Amino acid sequence: MDFTHLKFDDQGLIPAVVQDWRDGTVLMLGFMNADALKKTLETKSVHFWSRSRNRLWEKGETSGHRLILKDLFVDCDGDTVLVKAEPVGPTCHTGEKACFFTRLQSDGKADGHKTHDAFGGILERLYQTIQDRKRSPKPDSYVSSLLRGGADKVLKKVVEEAGEVALAAKGGKREEIIYEAADLLFHTLLVLGYQEIEPQEIYQELARRFGKPGLRPQRTGTGEGHTMERGDQERRSGRERRERAERRTSHQKQARTERRKGGQRRGGQDRRGRHK
Repeated sequence: MDFTHLKFDDQGLIPAVVQDWRDGTVLMLGFMNADALKKTLETKSVHFWSRSRNRLWEKGETSGHRLILKDLFVDCDGDTVLVKAEPVGPTCHTGEKACFFTRLQSDGKADGHKTHDAFGGILERLYQTIQDRKRSPKPDSYVSSLLRGGADKVLKKVVEEAGEVALAAKGGKREEIIYEAADLLFHTLLVLGYQEIEPQEIYQELARRFGKPGLRPQRTGTGEGHTMERGDQERRSGRERRERAERRTSHQKQARTERRKGGQRRGGQDRRGRHK
């Protein structure tokens, strides 16, 4: 492998930022040498160079908490790599999802309390707020009022917001679509929070499906798989059933018409015969 375009330091190392490919969480910072990069690319399991033990090591080789390589990037200066990975279990040796759970305060001191604010993005922050309201309800909180109403009240809002998204999309106004889609995402998170399902579990399911062929078979003569969502397939199947039913009805009507015409011709001949 050719790594001549990378800028390793005097010890032959390059910093490697590891990011959860599903939600963007920065999991850890490690160091790689050429051998670690080569091993990572060959095995698809992330390897580093341990500066304290002075040896190559695979993340999770003892704990089982491996990092599965999904993609690898180099920065504009060629002196840092970004590893997109799928973590198997917590990445930090403390048992936390990621190593960055301590906030640095304005005076430069480290906050003594753990925080998950650096984990994921806005969806994770919203989910955490929902969980906080669930544990400690507030009388003036919209989230608390919905949760107090139970599952039916929460689910009713999801159905309502889904309808609003459809109407906004039908209207075609960009701002309204964005606004209503945000409402739907928020209330869907509320359902997840009510059922104790974390966004990570949804990411994992999406990751499981990613890149897999869909329900539509490959087109003959091409190497590309064309995916179809289950809903699309069901709609197509329903449309095909209706078309077949319409064709059958059309054939039946045509057959009845032909039979009537034949009967009329025979009847006319009989009548003409009797008249004669």
